Amino acid sequence: MSEDERLRRDFNDYLLLERGLLPKSIDAYLRDLHQFLCYLDSVGVKNPAFFSSNDIEGFLASAKERLSPRSTARFLCSMRAFSAFLKLENYREDDPLALIDNPKLPQSLPKIMSEKTVDAFINAIDTDTDVGLRDRAMFETVYSCGLRVSELVNLTFGALNLVDGYLIIRGKGDKERLVPLGDNAVWWINRYLTEGRERKDPKKQCPYVFLSGKGIGPLTREGFWYRVKYYALKIGMAKAPSPHTFRHAFATHLLNHDADLRSVQLLLGHSSLTTTQIYTHVATARMHEIYKKAHRRA
Repeated sequence: MSEDERLRRDFNDYLLLERGLLPKSIDAYLRDLHQFLCYLDSVGVKNPAFFSSNDIEGFLASAKERLSPRSTARFLCSMRAFSAFLKLENYREDDPLALIDNPKLPQSLPKIMSEKTVDAFINAIDTDTDVGLRDRAMFETVYSCGLRVSELVNLTFGALNLVDGYLIIRGKGDKERLVPLGDNAVWWINRYLTEGRERKDPKKQCPYVFLSGKGIGPLTREGFWYRVKYYALKIGMAKAPSPHTFRHAFATHLLNHDADLRSVQLLLGHSSLTTTQIYTHVATARMHEIYKKAHRRA
């Protein structure tokens, strides 16, 4: 086994066991590492564990035509993880990325659906069919809890507590959080389980709550996206929102109704409050309304 192959294997184990990253994240880190190791080989670096900050800057210069600022930031994130791995495994003691800054990224605000649009979306679902029951339960759940689509489609019965009304969600980085489940979501999940799902999987062979339309298996991310587009067309939206828009709506609507930022952070499962703060930029309507109502000179 070559030194490159050994490093890739050990770095993969580090990301999985020490950092607890999900497979897709690990694949992205390894792709970045592979590109960098190929570059090191092309410039004659004998031992890839002993690259320098000049090597990082040289790679970025060689790839500047194809790397956007966001891609550059992701690459540097991967390399910082690789550097931390090298220090942990005693390959080296220094950090070659210590003096390299991340690029400044333009702040893109999330696209938000209004409360009226969310209501129209959910009320457009025909609950006289088994698929409709599933869809109503799904959209009530994703909006009630602010779930990522991957968290929704991977929801199992073991993570669902309908008696006390909460979910146990294992999100990014394998971090676990408890999320309250609203009364509407509880009611529609119960109805889906006792009617639509019971007819399709009476023996509960599949451990996932939301079943695919074909066979007895979990709904996929693509399947959920298809349902979003279907109902967006049904209510006359010019462009279908992304599935993640329901998570954005969850956070923004909570802030509009006086939830504090720290609570929203915990509900979303964000590691940093900075990540959650982006929603304060799109939740200003409520702030202006309160100001005009409360200030005597407004």
